[in-house]
Amino acid sequence: MEKTRSSVPLFRRILSLVLSFVLLLGMVPVTHASAAEDTTLYLKPNANWLMDGARFAVYYWNDSGSYWDDLLPTEDEGIYECTIPAGYSNIIFCRMNPNAEANDWTNKWNQTSDLTVPTDGTNLYTVADGSWDNGGGTWSAY
Repeated sequence: MEKTRSSVPLFRRILSLVLSFVLLLGMVPVTHASAAEDTTLYLKPNANWLMDGARFAVYYWNDSGSYWDDLLPTEDEGIYECTIPAGYSNIIFCRMNPNAEANDWTNKWNQTSDLTVPTDGTNLYTVADGSWDNGGGTWSAY
């Protein structure tokens, strides 16, 4: 089969377009996933904290600001979870008034000490038995 004059320029145009596209793709910056990721943490309140229908929240902060989030129950009874966005490492777990929707210091009944999001593979904070405010607690793996 003989090539016709009109088929060669079309082939060259298509090849030129494909090569141009490949070169453009090579110029697009590649972004890599950041090592910092959101962290899921769990809270196991003690018997004191579970009294009176309390709900639970987490307060987290860094140099850019501070935020509150609700802790939600897990499938495991008595364990609550939250997700801390990447870049936040300072947290306080709080026992909240169940009759108030807002997460703020006015509606807080009890709180842990200032905590740091663990980086050692632990993710469950257990409030020490018998403690109320700023009582001891321990981190473990959930």
